[in-house]
Amino acid sequence: MKKYWLIVWASIMLFASVLHARDRNLNIVFIPKSSDQVFWTFMRDGVEKGIRESGDVSLTWRGPSYNDDTDAQIQILKTYTKAGVDAIIIAPTDRVRLAQPLREAAAAGIKIIVVDSGVDGSQYQNFVTTDNYAGGKLAAKQMAELLNGHGSVVVLRTVAGSASTDDRANGFIDYLKANAPKINVVADEYGGGSRGKAQRSAALLLKKPIAFDGVFAVNESATDGMLRALREAGVAKQKRFVGFDSTDFLLEGLKRQEIDGLVVQNPRQMGYLSLKAAVAAAHNEPLKDKTLFTDTTLVTRSNASSPEIQKLLVP
Repeated sequence: MKKYWLIVWASIMLFASVLHARDRNLNIVFIPKSSDQVFWTFMRDGVEKGIRESGDVSLTWRGPSYNDDTDAQIQILKTYTKAGVDAIIIAPTDRVRLAQPLREAAAAGIKIIVVDSGVDGSQYQNFVTTDNYAGGKLAAKQMAELLNGHGSVVVLRTVAGSASTDDRANGFIDYLKANAPKINVVADEYGGGSRGKAQRSAALLLKKPIAFDGVFAVNESATDGMLRALREAGVAKQKRFVGFDSTDFLLEGLKRQEIDGLVVQNPRQMGYLSLKAAVAAAHNEPLKDKTLFTDTTLVTRSNASSPEIQKLLVP
């Protein structure tokens, strides 16, 4: 009989703790890859929309300055691996190095939502991401059409270990191999995690004794850096150029015919879904689908002014 009442008491206390959790604001931490890219402004807009709908969230937003500063992101993650944090939403800068500190956060009882870029392991409740491999294939399809199925291209990546951008590059390369085998990839390089590093890497690439007709850059900083390097070298408009993500600077390049296409994501939707997933996980009501995909869209000069595209381009 005593054991029975102990079980009843424990059940009552558990129910009371759940009610208490719902009576207070959830403490959710969002750790982006960087603070120097417009992409995260879009994503935060989606997060804030989710907060307005949920109404019970206190948000902390803190990330490293650049998306190649994995040490800083790990330190931020460790700082918020503590009592009182209900959920962490993170866009890992490195899929391997973030795995262990995320396991430690999960072991501490914090719900983990991974957004934008993947991480090794299964220590998260949900993964909200663009279908990056499909986005790379979309870029390659545009490049193949621009080059009429013949020529050579270079690929400028960002940092090794970034799952999302590597998926884009791999999708691009695989599509060309399968569908445009007469287009050769003559250089495939990592440019660094900031606009400045990407520009310097692109400038060095342009000085190499290799002939190429087109360029694919895998994210905002790589596309920005490559455009600046092409301008400095005096060969903008002479190379077919497909990039990823958008800013006012890149859209200007599109308008000036220095860029032929930008594959854009829907970071607002990613931010919104990641916040919803974090709230559900914190309430022990995880979303049914572990991975949630958002689409990519190709922006060109012919469709950039349409209302549907403008929703994706204006912060």
